[in-house]
Amino acid sequence: MLEQMLKYQVVNFFMKRILIFSFMVCLAPLAHAQNSGMLLPTLVLNGDTFLTCTLQEVVVVSKRTFKDPIAQAQFNQLRKNVLIVYPYAKEAGDLFRDINEQLSAMDRKKERKKYVKEREKELDQLYENSLKNLTVTQGAILVKLIARETGQNVYDLISEFKNPFSAFYWNKLSGLYGYSLKQDYDPQEDRDIEMIVRSIEGTL
Repeated sequence: MLEQMLKYQVVNFFMKRILIFSFMVCLAPLAHAQNSGMLLPTLVLNGDTFLTCTLQEVVVVSKRTFKDPIAQAQFNQLRKNVLIVYPYAKEAGDLFRDINEQLSAMDRKKERKKYVKEREKELDQLYENSLKNLTVTQGAILVKLIARETGQNVYDLISEFKNPFSAFYWNKLSGLYGYSLKQDYDPQEDRDIEMIVRSIEGTL
């Protein structure tokens, strides 16, 4: 009985916090609307009119539990590896979008090829030494996270921005270490990685 009462109090506490948070989020656009003269959408129920607002998605998860210390140690190691390679994947995503934007403004194939070569040299100078220090496991995670950030696997990216032969060569080389550049990202299959990344990004 006491345990049930404690559970009820905990749930009640968090529900109050969620409601308060929701109320504060709704008040922000309301105050802005009042100051700017904007009209907010309303909902009429039984003759009463209510202001409405759309909240950002909030994901609520329970505290992670592990079946044994070994599983916890493996997760901690995965988290450590993800934290190391995530900045590179994020930067790769930003560069991918920037390069695509620049290339879309170029008509001549020679000009596009020259631009890609210049960016490749720039990336080599910036990241070559750092990436050489990654472990095989970290490299495999990086391949997955780049696919997550760009929406394309690394093999297709190399084929697109370099050439298919280079993609084939580097994929064969990565195969010697036990992973493929054709690896796509599946948030369900890589649930632990997805959870870690979303916690980094502040969506958990």
